[in-house]
Amino acid sequence: MQAVQENALLRGELRGHWRRYLLPALGGAAVTSVYSIVDTVAIGYGVGADGVAAAAVLVPCFGLMAFLGTLFGMGGAVLLATARGRGRLREGNAWFTLAFLLTALVGVAVSAAVLLTGDLLWLLSGADRAILPLVREYGLWVVLTWPCAMLSLFLSLAIRNDGAPRYVLGAVIVGGCLNIVGDWLLVFPFKVGTGMAGAGIATAAGCLTQTLLLLGYLLRARCGLRFLPPRAWPRGGTGRICAVGFSTALPHAATAAVSALINVQALRHGGVAALSVFGACMTVFALFQQLAIGVAEALQPIVSLNFGAQRRARIRRAFWLAARTSALMGGALAVAGLLFPQGVVRLFMRPTPEIVAVAPGIVRGLACALPPMALTILAAGYLQTLLRTVPSIGLALLRSLILSLTFLLLLPPLLGLAGVWLAITATEWLTLAAAALALLALWGKETARR
Repeated sequence: MQAVQENALLRGELRGHWRRYLLPALGGAAVTSVYSIVDTVAIGYGVGADGVAAAAVLVPCFGLMAFLGTLFGMGGAVLLATARGRGRLREGNAWFTLAFLLTALVGVAVSAAVLLTGDLLWLLSGADRAILPLVREYGLWVVLTWPCAMLSLFLSLAIRNDGAPRYVLGAVIVGGCLNIVGDWLLVFPFKVGTGMAGAGIATAAGCLTQTLLLLGYLLRARCGLRFLPPRAWPRGGTGRICAVGFSTALPHAATAAVSALINVQALRHGGVAALSVFGACMTVFALFQQLAIGVAEALQPIVSLNFGAQRRARIRRAFWLAARTSALMGGALAVAGLLFPQGVVRLFMRPTPEIVAVAPGIVRGLACALPPMALTILAAGYLQTLLRTVPSIGLALLRSLILSLTFLLLLPPLLGLAGVWLAITATEWLTLAAAALALLALWGKETARR
């Protein structure tokens, strides 16, 4: 059954294959991000603007968790699919086994380290003493379920590569629905603590449920994923998994580092009102980034298998299908932000006069960053799937750390609050230009070989 599904990706009409993988990937990404969106809305209307500011402080924590889960997950998934495309099923399962163990062990270790260091992560993420109690209430539950969240990311990628993207979507929907119901019950009717703790418990319950459902897939008869003993694991496998997964995972690490610096600069140049608006906007940014990564993840199984079979023309056609999808998504959401900036903020909280004053500039400025973000993430994922590690990592580093951190350090002192959103927008457009050059160089080499 698995061989039939994989062979189908090597022939037939690409649009049908693309839709088959795209819709579950986007659905899974959207429902996963609903966790943070629903939490932010519940907190905004149940706790207030200070609660949204506290939720913004948690964004770096989510980014760090997603970085680690995607690092091992995407790295293992690409190597798994590439091995299968070459007909090496046992090698593919060896990559799956090693990546699974790395994800679980690192998740437990990092969760324990954060708990042992107390408030250090929250203070580095931009918390001040006024909102620190709210951050603690929510953050405890996030950290406790950190290993589950990482395993969920890894298993979602592995199971998609095993030909069951709809199963992943179903598990994510169940977990997301439980989180939504829990947010409503625990933040409003059965308010737990200030309401922040209730949102945290709801998120933890949804994450745990989703992970258990994904683990259950491994027990199904149709599952082609198998655990192999250590003697079957590839030598140097840990480094290879990290190298292959790094470029796709790095945007999540950037979310952690950049969000922390955004929080610090927003609080310094615009106060709690600006931090609340940036918190709401970065929640939307996180959703869109997940959708953009979802497009890259949907492309990955198609490209990996055709790359293993050396079908380069088919790979190029699949890329352009994905590029059109990314451009349409980015353009649509950017127009919505430009036309309705106050509406975006009202989705998350009751705006105060201070929030109304600063919201339009922040929302419109950040909206302009969405189209280039989608295309750059796709380009980095595409290069990574083709095992072009150096340009892929270079793009990810340029976008996620080098340009963004440089601009965030330089522009706000010169331009004030406008410098915060301008730093993000300038980073995305400059990185898109670099991505276009990297793709042109790759395709030029392929043409010269012919």
